[in-house]
Amino acid sequence: MGDVIRFREPEIVAVVGGLVDESRVTLGIYGDDLDPEEISGTLGCVPTSAHRRGDARKDGVPPWTAGAWLLMIEGKAPQSPEQLLDLLLSRVPTDPQIWKRLRARFSVRMMFGIFISQWNRGFELTGAAISRLQAIGAEVGFDIYSDLEGGDG
Repeated sequence: MGDVIRFREPEIVAVVGGLVDESRVTLGIYGDDLDPEEISGTLGCVPTSAHRRGDARKDGVPPWTAGAWLLMIEGKAPQSPEQLLDLLLSRVPTDPQIWKRLRARFSVRMMFGIFISQWNRGFELTGAAISRLQAIGAEVGFDIYSDLEGGDG
């Protein structure tokens, strides 16, 4: 008879896949002559933060070089980036003419901040979400932050 081969008990060496751990969606409108009150009035919404060009910043930091109006929503899994996008877009008008006028004067951006603590995390945007982004004509960006050392994988 041959030798007996003993197998080790199975162990998990990595967790793969799943929704991103945290996300932030920010609608940003930027411009040299941006007046935050004007943008708030146009959109019928107050920003999370805003400033004018030349407004003071923290001690020792030069003033802002451009104005900005920012509306931000944050969440953790199981809330997805698309759900946050839907919440954010529900706060602003859908009229394409409003966005056309804003884009004619300012830069309009939608930024996704994606935070992961394990590798191979992700998310999807449905066609409906992409259509809503297209309707406002915003540039779309993704900032990805990982803390793989702090996670399990």
